[in-house]
Amino acid sequence: MYAELHCHTNYSFKEGASAIDELLPRARELGYRALAITDHDNLCGAMQFAQVARSLDLQPIVGAEITLKGGHHLTLLAETRQGYANLCRLVSYAYISADRRKPELDPKYLPEHAEGLLLLTGCRKGRVASLLTEGKDEEAETEAKRYLEWLGPERVFVELQQNLAHGDTRRNRRLVELARRLDVPVAATNNVHYHTPDRRRLQDALVSIQHNKSLEETHRERRPNSEFYLKSAGEMADLFAEIPEAIDNTLCIAEQCS
Repeated sequence: MYAELHCHTNYSFKEGASAIDELLPRARELGYRALAITDHDNLCGAMQFAQVARSLDLQPIVGAEITLKGGHHLTLLAETRQGYANLCRLVSYAYISADRRKPELDPKYLPEHAEGLLLLTGCRKGRVASLLTEGKDEEAETEAKRYLEWLGPERVFVELQQNLAHGDTRRNRRLVELARRLDVPVAATNNVHYHTPDRRRLQDALVSIQHNKSLEETHRERRPNSEFYLKSAGEMADLFAEIPEAIDNTLCIAEQCS
């Protein structure tokens, strides 16, 4: 089994191409027992998500993909009610301390509001992943150690994503090496932006609107393929066949958030 822990709804404005009422029934069809939503810098869909999930006998996990100062991303999940309250505060700080149209959270707020939160190190735009891609292994290790200091070793996971895009395999290999050096568990996610592959075209259009450009002009901004959909447990297990613990740990995280 598998639990998707990095999923965007249409509340990830001009990014997410599927509604909550589409993602959750699809998750149910795929045999999911738990699903997280991690919309960009907001919790607008949290209430609706929780209500619909419970009506379908699915465990809702509320989170957010936070943009940090400097533009890097970080995935945070609410483990407890206190964690949800802290996540609300962090999202608010991101808007208060930056341009409201482009929220960014100063990491200095994280230690004070870490209680009840689980941290995944983020997508390819995460600071740890970005530093490793740039060959800055020592800086990446230092950043990961900061997260461990702030949240504790039982609440930090190195996030792995395999969307069959250029650089994914090499980046995951380096992330796994870092995780093993620090004795930190890994967790697989698919950075979901739509519930079925055919929504890729809508997602492309949304990204083009976001950048006020034509489809032809947004080749770099758009996602490289149609792999960012809600995958089955079997599909995810195949992608991470060499790192099965990355799949198993998603269920452990879901249990922690239950």
